[in-house]
This record gives sequence, C-alpha cells and structure tokens, in this order.
Amino acid sequence: MLRHIGTDISEPMLFGLGQGIDFQYWDVPESAGLPMLTGRTGPAEVARNACEALGVELCESQAKDSDAAHEQTVALLDTGQVVGITVDIYHLDYFSSRSHFSAHFLALYDLDDDFAHVVDTAQQGGAQRLPIASLRRARASNEGFMPSPNSQLHVGEKSERHQGDLKPLLRAEVWPAIRSTAARMVSERGPNLGINAMRKAASEMPRWNTSASGDPVPGVGRFWRFAGTGGTNFRGLFLEFLREADELLDHSVLAPAIVDFDGIQRRWDDLIELLLAFGGSSTPDEHLKTAAARMEALAEAEERAFRDLLALAARQAGGAA
Repeated sequence: MLRHIGTDISEPMLFGLGQGIDFQYWDVPESAGLPMLTGRTGPAEVARNACEALGVELCESQAKDSDAAHEQTVALLDTGQVVGITVDIYHLDYFSSRSHFSAHFLALYDLDDDFAHVVDTAQQGGAQRLPIASLRRARASNEGFMPSPNSQLHVGEKSERHQGDLKPLLRAEVWPAIRSTAARMVSERGPNLGINAMRKAASEMPRWNTSASGDPVPGVGRFWRFAGTGGTNFRGLFLEFLREADELLDHSVLAPAIVDFDGIQRRWDDLIELLLAFGGSSTPDEHLKTAAARMEALAEAEERAFRDLLALAARQAGGAA
C-alpha cells in the first residue's frame, strides 16, 4: 500500500517503525492444545504505528457483512487505492496450511469477474491470484486466531514532512520507535505479554508432553520459524531493522545492540530446532526441560538487550531511560 503512494521502504524498516516486536501468550480452548505464542504485536498495530511515524493517514473500517465489505473494497479499488484486508489463511487456495489463522493481511490491488489479485508475503510467493469466492470466505471467517471479519484499511493523505527524500524523516523517527519498543518490552504488562510471557511459556514447557493431544510441540517450532518474515519469531526481522537503522544513521552506535540481537536470533533458532526434533526424541520429558531452560535463558537475554537498547535510545534523546 505504501509503495503504491510512492513510499518505498523495506519490510524490516516498516516493522521497526511500527514497533512490531513482542512476545504474546494467548490462551486457547483446552481442547485445542498448547497456547498461541506469537512474537509480534497485532498487524494493524504495526500499520498504525508505522503510518504515524511516516506521516501517512491510515483509514480503517469493518463492514457489517461480506456483501458490504466487498462493495466497499470495490469502491476503493475504483479510486485507484490498494486495500489491505484481513483474512483467515485456511481459505486461501495457495496456502499449504490447513489451520485457521485470521491475523493475516493481504494487499488487494485488483478484482475482475472471477479473481482477486493480491500481494502476500514473499514466503507465500508475493503476487497471487485468488478466486473471489475464496477471498470472500477468507475475509468473513470468524475462526482461528484474532479474527476481524470483513475488516480493511488503506492509506490516505501524506503529511508535508512526508515529501521528497525520506531519509531525514526516517532518521528522525528511528530513535523514538526504538525507545518506545524497548520501553514496552521491559515494562510490566501482566503475565501474558513481553518478557513475563516468555517466562510463563518456559515454566509450562515441561508439561507440554501431557497437556496437549496429538503432536503440537513441533508445530510451535514450525509456527515460530515460518509464520513471520525472516523466521525466529520475528527476531530476524527486528535484527534487520537495527542493521538498516544503523546504516541510515551513518555511524555504529547500534553496533552493541546488533551483536546482542544477532545472538538472540541464534538462540531462537536453536530453540526452534529443539522443538522441531521433539517427535523423534527418546526422552521427551528431558527434551522439554531443555527447551524450557533455553526459553528462560532467552527471556533473560531479551530483557538485558532491551534494557540496554532503552538506555542507548534515551542517551540519544538526551533523557532518562
């Protein structure tokens, strides 16, 4: 959507300005097995924060039903807009996953009589063609994680500061985004958000072998590796943001943070590999205890890294962390 209005920034920069990194623990019905453990804020939150930082108006709406949503989308497309829509991936023909997950966004840029033309993540092949009937089912779904049926958003006017070369604007917004992100990650937000949520997940991992039916433990690893761009539960994407920000700022002030989060990304990869190998373990209880210890160590590492990052951002702003 941003590229359509001439704003060409990378996905890592968009994620960073959108303050997208997090860890969230979501309870699911007991029959559904393990909790949903996500590594980011909601996708609409990323869009709101990024658009505010970039000085771009973001327009959001939710229609009363599928027909109204379709009509609103057609009207926006007719004005030349690209429309962001929330969908349940279960109904996307080109998706290999057969599970319901509704916290997914597509960019819709054209409709013809039979097909919708959308852009998905690079991991899903980028540009895709989807039968309109499938698209309407995906939009209307009230199943899966974080459903928001028949919701859409599009970008509106650009502010005066969002003109010409974007580098001065990005340089001005990088540090506030980093500071807000780090402050949120180390703040006390209850047991299901941030570092506390990581520790909660670690404390429960040893019981995963008895608390869930089927074979969901490797599924957590697959979700952390494949559900987000860059893998490692969005830690890779955040690391790329820090690298790009450091290059944009023309100095190496973020070098210590880059080292910290490079190590954190590697630890996430190790934990994911451990979870993926769970099905073949001859000692499943010990396997999960090891995973829990690694998760707890990750929580400690992230808390230190985000506290250091907050202090660094505060020094750049000339204030207290």
